[in-house]
Amino acid sequence: MTVVAHLSDIHLDGSPVRRRRLHAVLAQLDELPSVDALVLSGDLADHGEPAEYADLFAALPEGLSTLVVPGNHDLSAPLLASLQEHGRPASLNGVVDLRGLRLIGLDSHIDHSDEGELGPATIEFAREHLADSPGPTILALHHPPVPVGHHVMDRFGLGNGEALASLIRSNEKVIGVFTGHVHTALATTFAGVPLVGAPGIVSTMRLGSKTDPIADPLAMPGLAVHDIEESTMRTVFHYLSPSAL
Repeated sequence: MTVVAHLSDIHLDGSPVRRRRLHAVLAQLDELPSVDALVLSGDLADHGEPAEYADLFAALPEGLSTLVVPGNHDLSAPLLASLQEHGRPASLNGVVDLRGLRLIGLDSHIDHSDEGELGPATIEFAREHLADSPGPTILALHHPPVPVGHHVMDRFGLGNGEALASLIRSNEKVIGVFTGHVHTALATTFAGVPLVGAPGIVSTMRLGSKTDPIADPLAMPGLAVHDIEESTMRTVFHYLSPSAL
């Protein structure tokens, strides 16, 4: 069995509050029996500033395979520079292989835009790495290709979800999709495979379209833990207790 911890929507902004929320969630990894990889599905920084990315990479566990994809709050150039500075592949798409399981990270962000799209280079990257995948494969991106029932968030999803669906339907190795963006746990089926979104770390989307503000920064942060064996995936959502913060 392969265990993948999945975090999303960290929104580091240099403040101790947000830094503390991230560190508290990462500390939960030590409580798990084992973790083989970490996936961060976007909105790593709040403003795309180099110092925000420096905080992020300083916090990540050393020696743990980590897949990072950008979100709509991230900016390409500072993120690429920080990846390189911290000895990571300077690419907004990525691949992590784990004992026959492949994780493919796909860049769905557009600088200075809340909406998402898989560009031609990203789609080609996905095709190439699906073609030579050694076995079951998970696709990870920031923007979900499905509505979540909120009038604000549903305006800013993945604009070309049909391109993602085509990738999945054309390759039977794809067994699931990981997303973020909506600051809440999400579970559905897309193109015939499970689609799972991680809870928000910086805040949690409040239920219903009539709430204002739409996100609660005092809600407890959480993470998704995916146990994957061959083509079967089980996901459990873990939320912190107030004492952890």
